Amino acid sequence: MSDKDLLVVISEMLRKQDQHSELLSKQTEMINLQTQSLEKIGSSLNNFIEISINQFEQQQKFNEKFLEKIDVFGKVIENTTNLEERLKKLEATSFKP
Repeated sequence: MSDKDLLVVISEMLRKQDQHSELLSKQTEMINLQTQSLEKIGSSLNNFIEISINQFEQQQKFNEKFLEKIDVFGKVIENTTNLEERLKKLEATSFKP
């Protein structure tokens, strides 16, 4: 193989290496953009999860307070019913002919 042929082969190899380097650079750039997008999506999902957890906790507190109030009303109703029954018994014994 002559020096001239060897130079042509080396030149062709370098040209192909440059093409591959350019392709790799473009792919790296695309991967970096995708990584940035995925990081933003991950951050958004984390924020969404935090907000959801906070809303759930707030709803849980509200539900607990609501149930406490219902229990209080239930006891008041029960006491009222007991008082009405006692009053009826008292009336029945007091106002017998």
